[in-house]
Amino acid sequence: MTSRFRHRITSTTALLTLTLLAQAVPALAQDKVQDKAVTLPSVAVEGEAPRSVEAATVIDQKTIDRELPQTLRDLFQGEPSITVPGSSTAAQKSYLHGIDQSKLNVTIDGAAQRAGIWHHNGNLTLDPTFLKSVEVDPGVSPADAGPGALGGAVAFKTKNATDMLLPGQDVGATAILGYDTNSKTWRTTGAGYAAKHGFEILGIGTLSRGKSYENGNGVTEAGTGTDLVSGLGKLAYESDSGHRISVSGEHVRDDAVRRLRSNLGIVGGPTGPLMNSNTATRTTAVVSYETTQPTDWFNPGVTVSYTRNTLERPNENRRTTAHGAFDSEVDTIGLTVKNSFAIPTGTLTAGFDLSRDDIHIDRFHFTTDADERITTVGGFLQARLAPVERLRLSTGVRIDHQSYRSVDHKTFDNTGISPNLSADYAVTDRLTAFGGYSYNWGGLEMAEAALFHAANYRYSSDLKPVTAHNTRAGLRYAHQGLRLEAAAFLTYMENPVAWNYTTYTRVNGEDLRSRGFDLTAGYDWSNAGISAKYTHTDVKYGNRMALSSDYNTAVPVGDLFALRGHYGFEDLRLTLGASAEIALKVEDDALRANGFRSIDGYQVVNLFTEWKPLETAPNWTLRAEANNIFDAAYVSRSSYGQTSTVQPALAEGRTFYLTSTVKF
Repeated sequence: MTSRFRHRITSTTALLTLTLLAQAVPALAQDKVQDKAVTLPSVAVEGEAPRSVEAATVIDQKTIDRELPQTLRDLFQGEPSITVPGSSTAAQKSYLHGIDQSKLNVTIDGAAQRAGIWHHNGNLTLDPTFLKSVEVDPGVSPADAGPGALGGAVAFKTKNATDMLLPGQDVGATAILGYDTNSKTWRTTGAGYAAKHGFEILGIGTLSRGKSYENGNGVTEAGTGTDLVSGLGKLAYESDSGHRISVSGEHVRDDAVRRLRSNLGIVGGPTGPLMNSNTATRTTAVVSYETTQPTDWFNPGVTVSYTRNTLERPNENRRTTAHGAFDSEVDTIGLTVKNSFAIPTGTLTAGFDLSRDDIHIDRFHFTTDADERITTVGGFLQARLAPVERLRLSTGVRIDHQSYRSVDHKTFDNTGISPNLSADYAVTDRLTAFGGYSYNWGGLEMAEAALFHAANYRYSSDLKPVTAHNTRAGLRYAHQGLRLEAAAFLTYMENPVAWNYTTYTRVNGEDLRSRGFDLTAGYDWSNAGISAKYTHTDVKYGNRMALSSDYNTAVPVGDLFALRGHYGFEDLRLTLGASAEIALKVEDDALRANGFRSIDGYQVVNLFTEWKPLETAPNWTLRAEANNIFDAAYVSRSSYGQTSTVQPALAEGRTFYLTSTVKF
């Protein structure tokens, strides 16, 4: 893709976006004069609920409650477009079509979650029990999704009290007790919630404690034990006139002895295997305001957020040189203010957001610590239109200004524009064609905080902001319970963050490209469902395949399948389910040239049964899971690969997970 052609695509999209928005604004003014309510018509094919034009993947509360994921990897196990490495919770991070989470806009209840603690650790410690839904925009994302969505956006939403209450309840509670037979892990969750007279209150807490698990070879994977404490509290009030304010706080703490590098196999030292205390915490607080009774001109959303990610790694190995011993933290303060206006052909959302990221690392082997600060201010417009009966459009633009104060006390000020355009067209009542393009300006990417524990880095004075071109297009078919979808995607990123480790200098990296296609087939009955998903992803960094050593950039993916099915025997109050994850072998000259072995394929099969034993106690559920039933010894895709000196961390072998859930 030549530079001239890329700029032509960007300019054309920006011009088209601004033209559509320019047409929408006068219509908005005219609508104010008429003072007439206008509702955006929904376009839904038969057998399918109306869906966002932008979001390609939605994991809803029904799916989360049915699958009961315990980790980030469990949460995305049915979505092959999103991969999560195995090993301990400390090492789990997500990749979207092979693109590292640090290049995605990730939020929890609107609060930005920065990925930049340490490349050997995960980027997002969370408890899926708290989640209501997850929405994924792969590549093409709207302007109001936020800045920095280079490879897409992922929005996690946590549960409210009303999501937990049983029908007819205004006060309720939930108790969950689970046990994993492989790692001998006990997991206890307790929740209390109420909603009355406009007030809502919710409190959830989880405690998980267990030992290191055994892999499929029967070998204990040291440093994979569980010691997790998590809690979520929410308080909300909604007035009779629809004004709603919510305050929430979430805290997650993973505290255990881990491998010196959590995402690798055991690294040896002069005194034996190197292990180290590893305490990762995340605290997120959000205050939000919205109205549940919007008018044509008043449909606001205001979010004030604070997130703190920390990693504590004391110098327990007593090395005299920098060797993974440090304390690092990333603090993010954010504000988003927006309002959606009704216009004759749909809605127009306008607003601004700002954030400040403070990065700090205590360096035990230097006389000075290291700090960085990033300030970003942005404004956005996003129109969602239905100009004709079968056509839906979503187009917008945002402009961002970033001021980056680097670790070597330089200041980089940059401004950029990010247009986007998505559409779907109902060819028939059953068949929909969809597609989109976005140009995403990302400023200078946040550096990994813990990198600075090893050396005094400096920044090249000619650094360029990272940018990305994203396209996605395909067909979707739905009839009664049948669902079919095929989509091709391409992400092309320029000037990603990179480092010259010889001169300890930050530089612009080579172009990063991820392309491939996603296929989905499924069928739903009232008491059952089956689905099959396949993703082929080819990721290149420069002129070679992306490698697992390309930290904070991308990983090789290849071909992945995810199969799922469940069937409910309503008279017996019994549900049976099964899932499988299949990965094909990956071979490439770049692996051998850079010291990696071929990436082995694997097949993992899981079963579950869920039973409500007493007809008189319909809110008591027993669940038994048999995971990795064939005891496969495998390295989950996107984990660090095998070299002559690095043995990967194998995933958990066969295990049975037993759960009792009571709602009252």
